[in-house]
Amino acid sequence: MKKILYKVVAVSILVLLLPFIMTLIFSNNNKRNHSLALEAMGLNIYYEKNGTRQKLDFDQYLIGVVAANMPSGYNIEALKAQAVVSRTYALYNISLLTEDNPNKKEFTTSELGLSYISPEEMETYWGSENYLKNFTKLENCVYGTKDEVIVYKDSLILPVFFGTGTGFTRNAHEAWGVDLPYLISVPSKDDVTSIHYLKITEYAPEELIGLLKQAYPSFESGEKTIFEDIIISGRDSTGYVTEIKLGNISLSGEEFARTLGLNSNHFYIEDYEGKARIICTGVGHGVGLSQYGANAMAEQGISYDKILTHYYTGVKIINLDNT
Repeated sequence: MKKILYKVVAVSILVLLLPFIMTLIFSNNNKRNHSLALEAMGLNIYYEKNGTRQKLDFDQYLIGVVAANMPSGYNIEALKAQAVVSRTYALYNISLLTEDNPNKKEFTTSELGLSYISPEEMETYWGSENYLKNFTKLENCVYGTKDEVIVYKDSLILPVFFGTGTGFTRNAHEAWGVDLPYLISVPSKDDVTSIHYLKITEYAPEELIGLLKQAYPSFESGEKTIFEDIIISGRDSTGYVTEIKLGNISLSGEEFARTLGLNSNHFYIEDYEGKARIICTGVGHGVGLSQYGANAMAEQGISYDKILTHYYTGVKIINLDNT
């Protein structure tokens, strides 16, 4: 069950969260002053599923977000870092959603853009025997960092995160074409020790051609020409694929990864005994905080605030209750 939850998180970060991140990035982000966030602390969140609507306060919501986005078995300092990230991310988005309606105090979990699971779903994922222990652990992380957020020059940051890196995180400018000074490449060396770091997939040429033609009907190739017709034409400084060409069709690395269900767009394609072998490393988009890397740092005795200032350059951790 833990593996299933990890896969759900990995897929949501790569496939579901990335378009949402892009929306936030290209919104006007010059006025994310944390005073806006302070006013939002009296809000209510609603979780809608299967025709039901469950009301949550902000801290209850955060517990469910941390549960959905990071393995509960991670070190408590990594989970605290995720709690602060989740709080900042939600409040950043709330500041966007309230620009035209400052009195808005009710939001749905889907509006806030982060995966969430209810206590009932937690018990299903973890099992009844582990539920209370894990829930209490996450509750302590949320309340142990209560009201703490990440700011850069007195404004809330957009604290993007991902599952597992490839040795270095990516620059936001290279990944998405935007300059966010707190999202620059930093080392995350322990990521290569993750069991999820490497995934190798092999396709018979006709199988890969068939999959790509389903998504791109105009793509033409054959068993003998497939390695000439699929060309990686662009990488960033950390090795993530930025452009790939399928014949005369040009795609981003992210789109190709989504099409084939790859864990990330850090991949290589090679001819292995007549089969197309795709070697993929890392999980997620590679920008911001590496969750696996954060846990590795925590296991080395590094505190959550130091973890956050490592992955987000030039930031401060502040308490909204003291501003």
